[in-house]
Amino acid sequence: MQIYSFPTFNLTKVLLTAEEAGEPYQLNLLDLMKGEHKSPEHLARHPLGKVPAVEIDGNHFFESNAICRLIAERNNNTLYADTPEQRAVINEWVDMTSMHIGRWLTVLFFETTIKPKFFQGETNPKAMEEAKGFLAQQLPPLEQQLSQGEFIAGENLTIADIIAFSYFSTAPYSGFDLSGYPQISRWMATIKARPSYAKAMSHLPGGDVFSMLN
Repeated sequence: MQIYSFPTFNLTKVLLTAEEAGEPYQLNLLDLMKGEHKSPEHLARHPLGKVPAVEIDGNHFFESNAICRLIAERNNNTLYADTPEQRAVINEWVDMTSMHIGRWLTVLFFETTIKPKFFQGETNPKAMEEAKGFLAQQLPPLEQQLSQGEFIAGENLTIADIIAFSYFSTAPYSGFDLSGYPQISRWMATIKARPSYAKAMSHLPGGDVFSMLN
């Protein structure tokens, strides 16, 4: 599998999934400043010129969550599940953390880190307040879910954990305090300590998907 991207938490999803599933891959880093993500070659991989995108046997696939599902299914449903009902549990948490929790963590990350560093913009207090308000509503259910097992969907790591973790990895850079959520904090530390995380990050400049922010 060929992966095309530049460093982003969405790339973390794909790298961790590949490492955990044992999917061989080669990471091809695109130069954002040169606009390589908008080149004809990359637009053939992703019609919007976004990242990551992957190539498998001459076929292109895009959208990080879809790629994670594809990798899991290609590897005997490792990190997924064997029944529709079990997969539904994983999928509902993938959607919950992507469309709701992840959305607001991304707003905080953009407002506090990306906007001022790369766009010379000022942080929008209203956007920050809105994001924190929604997270105050949405994090307790995840905290409760993680109190029932080591991982989101039970005792085994799944793509629900990898996808959610990738959003939560932005929190330290946003200054978002998770100390009031001990189960979420425990779960994050567990995933970060897995060998797959170190292997995934070893492919990136500075050994970290966020090294450009340091």
